[in-house]
Amino acid sequence: MNRSGFTIIFLIALQPLGALAQHKCDSDAEAAQDRVVREFSVNPPSKHDQTAYLAWSQELNAAMATVAKRHEECIRSSRPAMSPAEVSRINDCLASVRRCGDEVATRYRGRTLTFQEQTTRRAEEQTLQDEYMACARTANR
Repeated sequence: MNRSGFTIIFLIALQPLGALAQHKCDSDAEAAQDRVVREFSVNPPSKHDQTAYLAWSQELNAAMATVAKRHEECIRSSRPAMSPAEVSRINDCLASVRRCGDEVATRYRGRTLTFQEQTTRRAEEQTLQDEYMACARTANR
């Protein structure tokens, strides 16, 4: 895939920003995205001049990446700070899941597993991943 393909994919990836402009961060990002698209579409180079087009698309990708980074930072900074008790609860949850993962790894370490043991281990690991994600999801609220 060439650079113009990446540009198009990147623009498509940012389209949900326009559809969900309910939050100040979203509306700011949408405005910045529109500004970047306007600026870069004023005088695009010929697609036949590979060098100029490649440089132009790289600059466009960098500008859009900057918009996306600012949007992420805005969303992160607008989240309310977690209380120390909440942080402690999340860390305890993650530590518990890690301990269980270590126990599973220790239980099956150093030997060839039967098909049934492999199936059981995969199921246990999947359960642990789900539990870990549940702990992490509460941290990202």
